[in-house]
Amino acid sequence: MTLLTSPTSSGRARAARCSRAAAPPINCSRHSWRARLRIRALLCAAAVAASVVIASALIASRLTRNHTPSLPLGVYWLRPGVPVTKGALVDFPIPSNARRLIADRYLPARFHLLKRVVALEGDVVCLARGRYVVNGISISEIAAYDSIGRPLPTVGFCGRVAAGTAFVATPVASSLDSRYFGPVPVSILTVASPLWTS
Repeated sequence: MTLLTSPTSSGRARAARCSRAAAPPINCSRHSWRARLRIRALLCAAAVAASVVIASALIASRLTRNHTPSLPLGVYWLRPGVPVTKGALVDFPIPSNARRLIADRYLPARFHLLKRVVALEGDVVCLARGRYVVNGISISEIAAYDSIGRPLPTVGFCGRVAAGTAFVATPVASSLDSRYFGPVPVSILTVASPLWTS
């Protein structure tokens, strides 16, 4: 096999590149084809990897986990953009007025709470005499102490729910919900659905 060469500025010879102007040898064409095939394979693999990373990040951003016994333990699917309605499960960050009570005492500050909406604008809520009552119906008792005997500061409220706010709760008497921090803005609530629970 004869190697095509071309002169260099130093007077040495180097292999000539394949040129479309001249008919390239068979081996030269084969190497070019293989190189193009490798590049296409690498580009496809990179595209697939990028798609997997993006999809994984999107899925992870839509998942939340319930760590407390006030609702079934497990994984929940977040549904941003879905309107908040009474009875819906919602995910939300620990309200600022509840951080002293909850953050680093029961849950890390970055954790979110998962509760059920029990009252919206126009509903009548009464948190008094150890009962959580909505529209005259008792939702739950209100515990004065947590499971290890620490006092829980209750919120004194009895009246109509203001526009743009919601009361959240679970049936557990010591649930860290509106009975201890009052109404929350609807704007911070994200509807959630159970994906896998125990």
